[in-house]
Amino acid sequence: MKKKDSELFKPLVATAEKYLRDYCDGKHQDDEKARIFLRILSLYRKILKLEKEREQIKSEWEKLIEGVAEMKKITASKPKQLKGKNLKKNKLKCL
Repeated sequence: MKKKDSELFKPLVATAEKYLRDYCDGKHQDDEKARIFLRILSLYRKILKLEKEREQIKSEWEKLIEGVAEMKKITASKPKQLKGKNLKKNKLKCL
């Protein structure tokens, strides 16, 4: 089974969060590294948002497909109306 992008990012996100906590506590001084880790967290949030939207779209698509399939069942179960010459022949047969 294919892993989600958010699951692949989790180890990196954990490292970023730990570094940023230490940075805020004054244990680290590298500003450039802190900026990179902030960008990682920002990207992670975007990935989570996209995955949520993707799930919503998939759900909406499945509902739409079910609706179309239901419409086809209803339409298929209705008898077809005859046109023109066939209609006159059937009326004569019924009489």
